[in-house]
Amino acid sequence: MSNADTTQKTNITPGHVRAFHALTSGMYDNITLWSCQINGEPGVAIVMVDHDCEGKVAVMPLFVALTASMELVLDGEQQGEDGGEGGPKRNDSSATVREFEASKAALAPGSGS
Repeated sequence: MSNADTTQKTNITPGHVRAFHALTSGMYDNITLWSCQINGEPGVAIVMVDHDCEGKVAVMPLFVALTASMELVLDGEQQGEDGGEGGPKRNDSSATVREFEASKAALAPGSGS
């Protein structure tokens, strides 16, 4: 198997990795849920709030919740034929394991992010 065969395409950026670590580390006390509008629809975001200067705050969205009109398709998944109960299905469980491991490696401390 060549390197081209084992290289996993990913949409995960170093910024996503930093946001993930901020959310999961427990080291930050300035992360909260924030009510918002997403493309004009009611939504919720996970945000980091910092005091920017006197009387002002900076709000940095880390992630947003899905809205009713958003369609999320995870790389490599297919919709089930049973009306959606039980979540998306994948034909190749080994591909799921490889993608999980690649994502876990990208999120590992010291992975260059």
